[in-house]
Amino acid sequence: MELNKDIKHGDARYYPALSMMASKLVYENEHVIQTIVSRLWKMEHVKFYDCYNDYQKKRTTEAFIMREETEEDDKIIVAFRGTSPFDADDWSTDFDYSWCNIHGMGKTHMGFMVALGLKRYNNYDDNENINCDFPKQIEQDPERPLAYYVIRDKLKEIMANNNNNKNKRVKFIMTGHSLGGALAILFPALLALHGEVDLLNNLEVVYTFGQPRVGNEQFGQFMKIILREHKIKYYRIVYGYDIVPTVPLDNTFMTFKHFGTSIHFNALYRGKIVEEEQQKAVKKGVKKYLKNLRGIVMITMECILARLTALLEFIRGFIIGFIAGPYYREGWLLICFRSFGILFPGVVNHNPQDYVNATTFASPDLFEYHPATNT
Repeated sequence: MELNKDIKHGDARYYPALSMMASKLVYENEHVIQTIVSRLWKMEHVKFYDCYNDYQKKRTTEAFIMREETEEDDKIIVAFRGTSPFDADDWSTDFDYSWCNIHGMGKTHMGFMVALGLKRYNNYDDNENINCDFPKQIEQDPERPLAYYVIRDKLKEIMANNNNNKNKRVKFIMTGHSLGGALAILFPALLALHGEVDLLNNLEVVYTFGQPRVGNEQFGQFMKIILREHKIKYYRIVYGYDIVPTVPLDNTFMTFKHFGTSIHFNALYRGKIVEEEQQKAVKKGVKKYLKNLRGIVMITMECILARLTALLEFIRGFIIGFIAGPYYREGWLLICFRSFGILFPGVVNHNPQDYVNATTFASPDLFEYHPATNT
């Protein structure tokens, strides 16, 4: 769990790489997180959260806050835990595809909103959409903390305590892998809904890794306005054939949409910026191809390519430590898991280690560009 010592402050990859490491670390228990952050990374472990889900009637949402203060910067990183492979409650959250309709914001994924702290609902509109009431303030039960409220209040406390420091302005980073990435980008949406302008102005960037879709097109338009107004950078990072960013589906029945810019990495950890319009064009082209024999052949070839790529990744697992250095050496468990990818590449490509490697091998230019701030 060591940080890559070759990537230092001033390198555009530093905070993406640190964010991904935090997104990987949050899968561990509280004691391990505190030990790694404080003793190994030499940063401040602010707080660990194990938050309540009002629908599942248990604590299922985990996150932690860490702080890195240097002579130039004072960064607060909030990392949300993603889906644990063997946790049925997490899978229940992921597969709750019903719409949560919030006036003025659009429709969002019900399961993700519940994970952030949405309480029980019973209000349906004429189209059978669930109108969600996510109030700005609620009475908190210390035994049943709700993620959005307790984390928001902690960030406010940090800002208030930092007001006397005129030399450094505290800046926030939201991050997460998988389900954690969904929560990371929905968090500022709720801040905007509740008019938390100061927190939004201090939110510098959101990094998500293997993030699923979180809302409809109206929600995407709402978020693009918020990100632009508050100059918040948003990087949605996707590795290879990772299946999670392709769900929930963007089709006639479900209409979930991604928004903004994403960075796609291939098996050589070479990344490229993919604009929203390019993604739509690719999808339209696939639909067109499926209507004729040539298209079916091309889709078949793509499936074969995915499995050949998985074979390359399996071989890469044996040699990457010798080629790139001991930091990248892979354990036998991960290498064995990669063999599974020859049959199911989309599942294996979701593993956090590939995202760690992607952020460290990436060209710094990828994280220096952002349309919300470079126009």
